[in-house]
Amino acid sequence: MKQIIAYIKPAVLERVTEALRHTEGLTGMSVMENSGFGRGYGAGRQGDDSQINYFIRNMRLEVMVSDAIVWDVVDAIRQQAWTGEHGEGKIYVIDVVEAVRIRTNERGDAAV
Repeated sequence: MKQIIAYIKPAVLERVTEALRHTEGLTGMSVMENSGFGRGYGAGRQGDDSQINYFIRNMRLEVMVSDAIVWDVVDAIRQQAWTGEHGEGKIYVIDVVEAVRIRTNERGDAAV
């Protein structure tokens, strides 16, 4: 089982969501508004230091998936989030040791 965390531009959230809704085996996702900076942001900005905002608004998606569909989900996010511009975001894939559904005590893939 894997956790996929993706940081994407707010403008592409709707099309990424729509692609994920059509990914067989995906049971859900979480979305949060996020602020942060990466390479190229924060250094070399012009103006009064008190007016500099180093943080860029983006969206954070979290998805728990079985190993069988992890690359389908990653590819769907990557394809739909692509704009050709700097700062499109990142996708991280993390191993998940266990998942437990609180209501039923189901574990592993069944809990997702």
